[in-house]
Amino acid sequence: MEFKTKNLKGWLFTLPVALLSLSVMAQEAENLVANPSFEDAQSRKIRRVGDIEKADGWSSASGDRADLYSADANGPDVMTPENIYGKEEAKSGVNYAGIIAYSYREKENRTYITSELTTKLKKGMRYKVQFYASLAELSKYSANRLGAHFSKKGLGTDDKVPAIIAETHVEHPKKEVFDGMYGWDLVCGEYVATGKERYITIGNFAEDSEITNDRARKPRDIKGKQIIAAYYYIDDISVQLLGPNETCECDYGDEAKQEASTIYQRSPEITKDMTLNDKISEYNIFYAGGRYDVKVDGVKTLDKIASLMKENPSMKIQITGHSDDAEAGNAAEQVLSMRRAEYVKKLLEEREIDGDRLIIEDGKNGTASKYINESDDENLKAAKNRRVTFRVI
Repeated sequence: MEFKTKNLKGWLFTLPVALLSLSVMAQEAENLVANPSFEDAQSRKIRRVGDIEKADGWSSASGDRADLYSADANGPDVMTPENIYGKEEAKSGVNYAGIIAYSYREKENRTYITSELTTKLKKGMRYKVQFYASLAELSKYSANRLGAHFSKKGLGTDDKVPAIIAETHVEHPKKEVFDGMYGWDLVCGEYVATGKERYITIGNFAEDSEITNDRARKPRDIKGKQIIAAYYYIDDISVQLLGPNETCECDYGDEAKQEASTIYQRSPEITKDMTLNDKISEYNIFYAGGRYDVKVDGVKTLDKIASLMKENPSMKIQITGHSDDAEAGNAAEQVLSMRRAEYVKKLLEEREIDGDRLIIEDGKNGTASKYINESDDENLKAAKNRRVTFRVI
């Protein structure tokens, strides 16, 4: 009997440990954010800004309501990809959220999104936390310190306050300013749980004096008045348990970021004896990895092409978008080549070129740039392939 009692005590001790182990194992690789991309939503009922509560499990953390955007929304201000603050394709699906992360001299109150996790975090366990942000084109500012905060109880207040000041548990390791208006910037890091945290909140929790901000320039193709704030679209939020020997791998290593941000530059070599097609074909627009926005050199190229087309009113051109191999092999970036061509067409139309004269083509990574040399390293080859080309048809 004494032996059985001891054995029973052993089982009583072992059982909760085993259950805890099973619980931890179940969390590994599972996203503890139930609705990470805001796709589970009453999309047809989204009519105006401030409707974040229409996304299942999400709400605002203050009396100033955060926003929800959807391709199925019932109002132009809250649609995707185009909406009241700019234009951005969703990182995943067709929905995303929007928040104010900073405002000059607190002209606008910051907004936050919060959600209850599917299970409480385990004390001492490590979690990989990440989400994506994109600066809206009608933001007058960009800022840093955008991050995630964890709490045992729902964080926030029903009052309208300038900001919620709290500890930022996960943010960019270098506290970089997020100024990318096209595509999505990653926020990623490791969080060690203190135990029983149940809520995640996304926003900017720093004092104004601790925030670095820059003035943002409104793109030429975007209409509307800028908001006196840094306004960000938010998508693809995840919290995943890391295994005992697993490291938190975030995809913005310095080397990878440097390679992806490389933009090849060259000046077109135009001579008087060139045919019109030769002149047009000399022009290219080059891109950073994952981007389709047009930089200063690209704007000059478009001005030159528009001028040539106005001088030759019967001329039509083909606009071909290209990608590098990495973009073509990434399911989320396979649309980039076509998006580059579409965006260039739109910019030429804004320069009073009839759209019927502009034929777009998706070249993907099918044709290597004619400017690639055998001595080029892989980074430079990729930069030369990320381009839009032109030819007379």
